[in-house]
Amino acid sequence: MFDFFEHYKKTGYLHHAHVIVGAYDTVSPALVSALARHLNIETKGNPDLMERFYETLGIDEARELKDAQTRAGFDGARKIFVIGAESFTHQAQNALLKTFEEPTAGTHFFIILPRAEMLLPTLRSRVLVVSGNIANTDDSKELAEKFLDATLEGRFVIAKKMAEKKAGETVDREQFRGMLDHIERILYTRTAGKRDDATANIFREIFQAKTYLSNPGSSPKMLLEHIALVLPN
Repeated sequence: MFDFFEHYKKTGYLHHAHVIVGAYDTVSPALVSALARHLNIETKGNPDLMERFYETLGIDEARELKDAQTRAGFDGARKIFVIGAESFTHQAQNALLKTFEEPTAGTHFFIILPRAEMLLPTLRSRVLVVSGNIANTDDSKELAEKFLDATLEGRFVIAKKMAEKKAGETVDREQFRGMLDHIERILYTRTAGKRDDATANIFREIFQAKTYLSNPGSSPKMLLEHIALVLPN
């Protein structure tokens, strides 16, 4: 779930804003433990580690976060925000756009939400989305890497194979969603620090594809083929 820490150990780069999809009660303890292990952060009585859960993360809560992240850390080290919410209003998301794009130096946000589809495309393009609900198996990650590195024809072949099913079976939409999750995470790692319009557009397209997957009438194969077209060759 937290493979971004492996990237941090190799490169020293940690994205400033993460969204982790999953249940707060499950994800938060595991995340705090990982922060202590990988970043050497004191997790008990640390004024630079803020943990909050909101039924609704609204405009007042967003303003509180904006104000808190501007204040200097007590010991000059990192400031970490672990925030959970059952809902995240559009007004609050818009209020946090600038904060998530250019937070105070040394500040890192980890927002735990039940669904990534709650995010506006504008905010989605500024955060690293990590799925805590889809199994992060080596095989699925390897397939996503193969998809990214393949030619356009090769990507279409992968999409076709994923869509193949026996008589009476239905296409596994969660498999396609997991594939898109892995593609998104790998692409974020590969484009770390690169914030041009073309890159942001790719993440918007992936977000839209995952949104359309929720529609029973959509074609997962066609959605993955569309992503094949917009990805760089």
